[in-house]
Amino acid sequence: MGTWIFAAYVLVWPALSLAVLVVLSVSVARDLRAAKREKRDFI
Repeated sequence: MGTWIFAAYVLVWPALSLAVLVVLSVSVARDLRAAKREKRDFI
C-alpha cells in the first residue's frame, strides 16, 4: 500500500509542473499578442 502512495506522489509532480508551465505559456502568449495588437512594448 505504501509503495502505491509513494508512486502516485512521485508521478503527480510532473503532471502539476506541466499544468503550471502550460498556464504560464498561454498567458505569456496572450499578453504578447495583445501587445502586438495595441502596438506597444511587451515588457
